[in-house]
Amino acid sequence: MKKHVVASKILTGALAVAMVASVPAMNGINAKADDKVEISLYTTVPGHDDDFEKFCADFMEANPDITVNYIAYDSSEKQKWMTLYASGEAPTVSLMDAVDIRENIANMAAYDLDGDDSWIKDQVDDSNLAIFKDENGSVYGVPNSVQSMGLIYNKTTIEKATGEEFDPSTIKSNADLDALCQKIQDGGVSPIMFTGVDWSLGSHFLSQVFNGIQGDEEAQKAFIDSVKDGSAELKTNDAWNGVMDTFDIIAKYNYNANDPLVGNTELDGQAMAKGDVAMWFMGDWGWSYLESVANADDEYGIMPCPLTASADDAVNQELAVFPAKGYCVDGSQNDEAQQAAGKKLVEYLTIERAQDMSDALSIALPFKNVDVTVASPLANVTQAYVADGKVQSTYAFSALLPSDFWSENGAVMQQYLTGQMDRDAAADAIQAYWQAQ
Repeated sequence: MKKHVVASKILTGALAVAMVASVPAMNGINAKADDKVEISLYTTVPGHDDDFEKFCADFMEANPDITVNYIAYDSSEKQKWMTLYASGEAPTVSLMDAVDIRENIANMAAYDLDGDDSWIKDQVDDSNLAIFKDENGSVYGVPNSVQSMGLIYNKTTIEKATGEEFDPSTIKSNADLDALCQKIQDGGVSPIMFTGVDWSLGSHFLSQVFNGIQGDEEAQKAFIDSVKDGSAELKTNDAWNGVMDTFDIIAKYNYNANDPLVGNTELDGQAMAKGDVAMWFMGDWGWSYLESVANADDEYGIMPCPLTASADDAVNQELAVFPAKGYCVDGSQNDEAQQAAGKKLVEYLTIERAQDMSDALSIALPFKNVDVTVASPLANVTQAYVADGKVQSTYAFSALLPSDFWSENGAVMQQYLTGQMDRDAAADAIQAYWQAQ
């Protein structure tokens, strides 16, 4: 889930230039030859080029009239995407973060939910399409997965340290989390950890102040508006203080306390696998760091991160689940035949290859009528929370946070974590960020 920032104004300018300077016939990647349609696919999923190349090869075998050029993953992610557009080589299909799609809808082709793309409304719950819609309700992205943020836990490690059976549903408040951490520490194991990178602290953790703890989508938007106009003061807000109390608990017991900004997810995954630490604030994608090193006899899961002191607050037992990325189809540099072929590729990747995609990426899927067994034990838990309806709205995280939110406010949260800034100063800095929007 790591994000990479590019100023949206720069991206918008680059795309505008690309739209003027490029036409399909000039597009080297997407050019057509004879009756064969040539398209391209770009994804922002690291470490899975081989998987996507295989999916594309299989698709071409099944659709000999379509050639798919796969564009390898680039660590600059959004910057690479911007460069492709600026050079007149806009990918036909891109798998991007929802915010990138929303900010660039003008360049995208809408899906026809009442026509050739009707499979989308049959397969995808409307709640998972909301962040890919424009103000008129047209859909410009198809989610490839749902993911969750919370506390990854090694149940085996917890039970060895405490001598008690662990049931995550018993953690109903941040006070319960504090008590659990103390028990684990008393058992000789480090209880919990942060990976001190800005995207984890400044996007994933901090977004919890603005998500379901505030209420539904409208309540989240209203709260952010009130922070922007100053009618609400962040540092006196109950949600802010509850979430920051939880932050303080994790920081108190942090496995990485001696070097809190080391920010190495691979090392943190190894620490969990070895039983050196019992819990980790991360997301279910964390299984990619654990899978190759985890003890086969250990039992892993992910649970909600409790955000308030009251055991009666439902949000404390609701997992934060969201569509992570979506497939969008370019409409500015790819012609109608390429767009149609691109949409056919999207349906193939999401529905026809659902089980293979889940296996390859270790992801839970947002589709209603696709029977898939999720390989990742963490994603399996996500799927169970979804099935039980125990999820909180993450609309703010997915739709309302600007693309530089994580980098700008991640720096604030890092300073708070290392003691360079107190809570009120952090609140003032984050409020100032919102007021500058």
